Amino acid sequence: MLNRMQDKVSLEAPAKINLYLEVGPLRPDGYHAVRTVMQTVELCDVVEVGLAGKGKGMDLEVEGDAPTGEDNLCLRAAAAYAEAVSKPLSLRIKLSKRIPSSAGLGGGSSDAAAVLRALDFLLGEALGGKELMRLAASIGSDVPFFLVGGTALAEGRGERITPLAQAPPLPVILANPGKELSTAEVYRRFDLAARENPPPGGLQALTESLPTGDIGRIAALLFNSLQGAAMDMEPGIASLLDRGRRAGAKGALVSGSGPTVFLLASDDGGAAELEASLKNAAPLVVRTRFRSSGVSLRQA
Repeated sequence: MLNRMQDKVSLEAPAKINLYLEVGPLRPDGYHAVRTVMQTVELCDVVEVGLAGKGKGMDLEVEGDAPTGEDNLCLRAAAAYAEAVSKPLSLRIKLSKRIPSSAGLGGGSSDAAAVLRALDFLLGEALGGKELMRLAASIGSDVPFFLVGGTALAEGRGERITPLAQAPPLPVILANPGKELSTAEVYRRFDLAARENPPPGGLQALTESLPTGDIGRIAALLFNSLQGAAMDMEPGIASLLDRGRRAGAKGALVSGSGPTVFLLASDDGGAAELEASLKNAAPLVVRTRFRSSGVSLRQA
């Protein structure tokens, strides 16, 4: 058990994939209504948060590809937390990036959630569960999900989270064509295109199938309203999906707004074969598996 008197903590901030993403029309507030089943995976950034001496401000050190200034969601999350507890905070944050940026994997949102969780831990749960979730939603639509993690349904603009019966730790390959896609631009393209219908049974059928681990059934129910728009913007996505299917993937889909695709395998052997087949087709190919938690304290 970690001591709550400590002044530094390290957390895992996992990536996510969208197993189902149904996007509705643009709302008057500028957001789209969504229904999405999100799943954390074991590809993680590492976020270290430490309390510093009074008056030292907030310092961010980044290892890997991420902004180091105020655009970084770690700093935005820390500033929002300090405002919420009406207390100036002097912090040292170290972010070790493993999740690619602008990739449809939620890395920045997960990092923000990790900072919120770390600060609430270090300050003795000054906010607690419900207030922390509300604060997370004010930072970004995906941030609340990472406080929960595992298998969950997100609705509204993505901030309303309902935990679901958990999927088992299924093996999955992530492949990224090496391009960043603007989420706003992908949604703009989506608004101009014809709508694609979800598979028969839709969301309910998928949520019932996930805890069984029936990979064939799960694969048949994968859906992403944004996939067509993302493929229009980055032709390499279609190539990766096709190559993965020909290599034996049981299911293949774009995650979120892309450009990362994920490929489901029936077992670890199949995942290893998929990884080998794709390693020369994309600059980033990662073999991982479904994870049952969101941001979490790293074990000593």
